[in-house]
Amino acid sequence: MNFGILCNGNTFQQWQLESIRYLIDGGHTCDLLIVNDNQYEQISLGNKLIQYRYSKFLCRIWFRYRMKPGAKKSVEITDFYRNLPEILCQTKKKGHAEYFHKVDVDIIKSHNLDFILRFGFGIIKGDILDAAKYGVWSYHHDDDRKYRGVPTGFWEIMFGDPVNAAILQRLTDKIDSGVILHKAYFATINHSWQANLNNLLKSSSEWPLQVCRDIENGHSEFLKVKNAPESAIYKLPGNLRMLWFLLKLATNKLRFHYRDLFLTEKWNVGIIPLPVEKLVQPGISAIPEPVWINTMVEKSVYHADPLCFTKDDQFHIVCEEFDYKSAKGKIVSLQVDRKSSQVIKKSTALEKDYHLAFPYLFEHENNKYCIPENSVGCNVDLYKYDSTDGKLLFEQTLIENLAAVDPALFYHEGFWWLFFTDKISTNERLNIWYSSSLKGPYTSHANNPVKVDIRSSRPAGKPFILEGKLLRPAQDCSVRSGRRICINEVLKLSATEFSEKEYAILNPARSSKFKDGMHTFCITEGAVIVDGKRETFIWQAFTRKLSGKLNKLVKSKK
Repeated sequence: MNFGILCNGNTFQQWQLESIRYLIDGGHTCDLLIVNDNQYEQISLGNKLIQYRYSKFLCRIWFRYRMKPGAKKSVEITDFYRNLPEILCQTKKKGHAEYFHKVDVDIIKSHNLDFILRFGFGIIKGDILDAAKYGVWSYHHDDDRKYRGVPTGFWEIMFGDPVNAAILQRLTDKIDSGVILHKAYFATINHSWQANLNNLLKSSSEWPLQVCRDIENGHSEFLKVKNAPESAIYKLPGNLRMLWFLLKLATNKLRFHYRDLFLTEKWNVGIIPLPVEKLVQPGISAIPEPVWINTMVEKSVYHADPLCFTKDDQFHIVCEEFDYKSAKGKIVSLQVDRKSSQVIKKSTALEKDYHLAFPYLFEHENNKYCIPENSVGCNVDLYKYDSTDGKLLFEQTLIENLAAVDPALFYHEGFWWLFFTDKISTNERLNIWYSSSLKGPYTSHANNPVKVDIRSSRPAGKPFILEGKLLRPAQDCSVRSGRRICINEVLKLSATEFSEKEYAILNPARSSKFKDGMHTFCITEGAVIVDGKRETFIWQAFTRKLSGKLNKLVKSKK
């Protein structure tokens, strides 16, 4: 596809340059630079002092001198400019909007562009919006359903919203009512405005390329759906509100470091003796109190990520056993009596020199297989499960050099689908690989990552069919990692397309001693196996984290 760029000169922000690079590396061509040539009136120092908005002084000064996110670093790309045709455009101001002159629009149209990226000018309206086949694409780095206006990434922290969002939209003549081309949700970094803004900008660079892929693959229905948000429009905060915001930032930072240093996750495995249809209902609900398994381990050890099957009136549970002393997980097998929920036998299924987790257990052709998370080793490995002694026996590597987090593999409509999040953003970026055969070869989905959503991307167990719907358990990590379970209904799944929507939300039991989180959901005969989290103080974790913080502090002083 051929595209143009609306810009203010040969200087771009780092995240904008990355967006252009993604497009060019993806085989698309930049055919025109549309350069802002407006001549702005020079204002004398005296008039600047008179006209300065002193009521917004604190926010302006903070943003100018304290906000230095790497994604906004200015980068000159003169070599890139030298080889491209360009048009210098002056616009006509009407109210808050800028309108291009007809002669300039006609020249732009003559280049037969597929789309135009807006990295310059102000609010634009008029014929320029239809000068390319798919219009003008522009970013809005906030949730358009909640926060319109400025400043970016500010109001989520101010109002304690745990989730940020950002959109790429095709502009229309109505402000903030364009066609949404891509939208993603991120965790709010509430102790650092700079880090929060940097994450929003940096994480969105790939989106124009992904929209191009969808168009080329024939999945462009979204181009016809106009957006009509009704959220409030925010402006720069006044000095008093800015003072309150800075106090909030300081408080959030203290709370963040306190939680990070003194509170540690302690997980356990529990059994809910109910069929899945009794638990999974549309809407939001809390699960009943599970029967928690007593594995008789030290305080520094926990069990999590249970996957299971039922045999001879026993639950065979394969899960992660993590020890804070070594800061490493291994895979263990638990044979649990179905009636008493007591552990009959425990054995080490698989242990490596590095961390293992999330042993995804499934059945194929009367064999039990397992894919443990091996993101440290950077391979997706297939093991056969021996239910006699609870061991995992290596079969083969399915995908090499892939750091897949919480890989979940299932068969659906003729293909094996491997879902996982990546190490770039373990809680947000959902990826898919697929194969016609269990043992491969596997191919990456045409538009990975297929979804970026802190609330419902990371796998949380085996997908299942309920009332004719394909449902996929995922982790909601919006407040903190492993907060609760989101059950997604998969709507479209192919080599080039994927979409899903929220079907149900499952919160931990309110009265449970493990009520602080839940991130695995596994169905077996007449029961559901889950895990639960409580946050507590563990000495071994505290000393390790304290040592890490001190080492980081010493390195920063050098």
